[in-house]
Amino acid sequence: MIAKYSLRAITRTPWPRALSAMLAATLAVLIDSVVRSSDYRDLLRLLHTAGLMNFLVPLALAFLQVAALFYLIILLPRILRALVILVSVLVVIVQFSYWLTLSQFMTGTDLLLALTVSGENRADAITSFFQPLVLLYALPYILVLSSLMLAPAAGPFASTFRKTFALSLLPAFFLVSSNYALFLYVPERSFHLNPLTSFVRLTIHYGLENLGAYHGPRDGLPPFQHSKRPSDSIIYVIDESVRGSSLSLNGYPRPTTPFLQSLEKQGRLNNLGICVAAGSFSHISNAYLISGHNEFPDNAYRTDRNPTIFDYAKKMGYETIYIDVNQGYLPKLLKAAGDGPVRSLDRWMNEQWFEDRRIDLETRMDPAIARIVSSLLNERGGYFIVVNKKGLHFHYSYRYPDDRANTIWRPVMGASEPIDTSAAGREKLVNTYDNGIRFQVDEFFRVLVSETTNRNYVILYTSDHGQTLSEHGQVYTHMKPDRVIVDVPDFLVSGERYERKDLLAGIPQGIRVSHLNNFATLLDLMDVPASLRVRPYDKSIFSLSGDDSPRYYMSGSLHGTGDYVVKTVPALSHAAWTISKTFVNRTKPE
Repeated sequence: MIAKYSLRAITRTPWPRALSAMLAATLAVLIDSVVRSSDYRDLLRLLHTAGLMNFLVPLALAFLQVAALFYLIILLPRILRALVILVSVLVVIVQFSYWLTLSQFMTGTDLLLALTVSGENRADAITSFFQPLVLLYALPYILVLSSLMLAPAAGPFASTFRKTFALSLLPAFFLVSSNYALFLYVPERSFHLNPLTSFVRLTIHYGLENLGAYHGPRDGLPPFQHSKRPSDSIIYVIDESVRGSSLSLNGYPRPTTPFLQSLEKQGRLNNLGICVAAGSFSHISNAYLISGHNEFPDNAYRTDRNPTIFDYAKKMGYETIYIDVNQGYLPKLLKAAGDGPVRSLDRWMNEQWFEDRRIDLETRMDPAIARIVSSLLNERGGYFIVVNKKGLHFHYSYRYPDDRANTIWRPVMGASEPIDTSAAGREKLVNTYDNGIRFQVDEFFRVLVSETTNRNYVILYTSDHGQTLSEHGQVYTHMKPDRVIVDVPDFLVSGERYERKDLLAGIPQGIRVSHLNNFATLLDLMDVPASLRVRPYDKSIFSLSGDDSPRYYMSGSLHGTGDYVVKTVPALSHAAWTISKTFVNRTKPE
């Protein structure tokens, strides 16, 4: 009876739909403050640092955005309104899945990753993020959205179209202009009072970021005439989600990398210990690894402007190949190239390339890629090959064969099983991950080294980022600024007849490396002269000393147009962040 009387009172007001939207927005914000009370406590802390006006104005804009969005939904005919509400329910569930996993709603960077990663990684992310509990959190919002169906209709669509269109112009303009103001002046994750308007904000932010991005050609290299194709080959392996301190090569108590350790004993592996990754997810790290940029964030778009490592390799006479089964970075290079080939890249072997040759990566996994590399090296020398491996992206149980020989540590997680932060759940998580390391890393190198007969090669190996393994109850694996997420391996493996072993013998002891050192290291391995190096790259490993300089990494927006965090790993902060000889046991980085 009360609801019927309230609805009748609303319909008799001069602006019934506007009042309905305002009431629904107020209810949604009140619900949000209850459901995400901890986030609102953090929001209130901004009041002390931002000042009253700088706090209240964005807060008012964010609230009015909720009302404007609801008003636009109410303006629709009831059939369209129902369809939009169904889509909105899906968005709310996605947003709360992110919030339960990462303690934040999606950002423009998250949207970029969702649009650019491979379909397999996207599906794995969805299954790892989704929890049944999300439906409980989303239910109040679903009820508020459903209440929008009760708002008065505008009448026959044909007769009211012009009026409805006119009424929608102001709230639509407000949504765009207010989000533009927030884009310029307010961090992206601040003042999110509703999962729907947060999603609108991130899409507008993503569009604005793309508009302001650099879309021109990359810088060129000076003229240089190489004498002939080199006789050696250089392979740059960028793994996926491999944590450096989970390798027994780096002191981990379980034998996860026995073959690599045997190579080290033979003097064929130079271990650089725990490396600090450039970023906490693939997009950042690959951008820095391929371009050699060395400042955080990349607000000058140098990762899009710098010559790539392929440009240098081509100048030095190498045949360049990119084996990319993880869609880590090259699709962005392809987009920049338009319909033409990527500059300085001779061959691109992607997932489609493997499918066309009936090579099943789902069952053979990374050792199948090792065989491709081995067959190339056995043909001839003079290759420069970059490999973005499948690695160990969650779910880890998909990354090694489900048989007795490869399931060494038990119990393990089942297919699509979510992360359980209890002691028993974490035991299964670590066991599954360690099995994956043994197969995807150690077996990869066993196949590559044992099946390569042309042994004049050197491999520089690292990973794009590490994993959390739920040390502190995290249900996310990466993408946050936790220090352990940038804990990655870095080492060189050389063939028995590699012609520049004297260079490897000169690697200083006790150095602390980061991703930023890898680019110049590759240039030194190619013997690129100083006159050809057009950017001030970080030092190569051959030029480092055992000083205490900090190493930087970042998380969030690559170009600094959204939310980002830049942090350091101070020198000597942990023994496990130096070279391998200092390792005694596995530590627990912060």
